[in-house]
Amino acid sequence: MNIRIDVVMITKNSEKPCLRESLDSIVQNVPLNRLIVVDSFSTDGTIRIVNDYDIDKKIISVDAGRGKAREIGIREVETDLFAFVDSDVILSDGWFEKIVPNLGPDIGAVEGNVRSKDGVVQNIVTNKRAYTNCTLIRKEAVEGIKIPDEISVYEDQFIRRFIERKGLQWVKVGDPCSLHLSGSSRLGDAYEIGRIGGKYGLVSLTSRVRGLLSVLLHRISSGEGDDPRIQLNIIEGHLAGWLERHRQ
Repeated sequence: MNIRIDVVMITKNSEKPCLRESLDSIVQNVPLNRLIVVDSFSTDGTIRIVNDYDIDKKIISVDAGRGKAREIGIREVETDLFAFVDSDVILSDGWFEKIVPNLGPDIGAVEGNVRSKDGVVQNIVTNKRAYTNCTLIRKEAVEGIKIPDEISVYEDQFIRRFIERKGLQWVKVGDPCSLHLSGSSRLGDAYEIGRIGGKYGLVSLTSRVRGLLSVLLHRISSGEGDDPRIQLNIIEGHLAGWLERHRQ
């Protein structure tokens, strides 16, 4: 298969938990044309690590949130297909060979699966939120996308909705399954997560309520689990964002 693709990675102080391992996995498992790094002025070893790799790369330093950083990366893509690979993702062996056969003519993006450091594998539910942590995308599917500056969460779902409005599908697959060493949501982030989802119609209020009920039931049955205040703050933010959208 004589295909080469660009890879877009957004970074900000991304040395930990696994930047070097992530880059190794890209070099080993992607027919790489060029690595595009959109960096928000990292002050750790992020850029030094990227520069250790003798590959074709472009590093763009810009003060931008996650959404705008992804938009900037998209504009730099030169290949018909490209991949978003996040700096806390280690691609599985044979990632590209496994994911590319899923890209049919009516499909704009294929989201690869991930497992956590604890071995928990993400459930594949097609109509649930999209993630761009290791996703193959057609460049034409995102041509002209404009992501609002304030979107620093749910930018992946915003990209998905843009692709679907073009009449293309966003699909999720179980294999390949990569390693995702992300952290969990924090209470301080929850309100903004909810607000952005509600303002741009990226997540339904029903799903928010289901999330709260799931957390409460889990804590009742096991005495463990996420802090329900996170879900409550998300719902509060969602309602505020919904009001913002309908006042415009």
